[in-house]
Amino acid sequence: MTPNQFYNTYKDADRAKIESVCLAANTTVGNFQQIAVAKGSVGKALAKRLADASGGEMSILEILYPEDYEESAA
Repeated sequence: MTPNQFYNTYKDADRAKIESVCLAANTTVGNFQQIAVAKGSVGKALAKRLADASGGEMSILEILYPEDYEESAA
């Protein structure tokens, strides 16, 4: 699951999950929103921490290269 998919899955249903993943990955919800929604860049170290903190729901590759794992809007 990409960061965008993760965020959209949990933003209304279980926002606490997003917050706990961010806390465990040592980042802020605001920074994660930049990565997930605004397609902001993310370094390898943070990608690994997010993948670990999500319990594998997001993989490192899905975090670093979300465009390869999301359906095209076109």
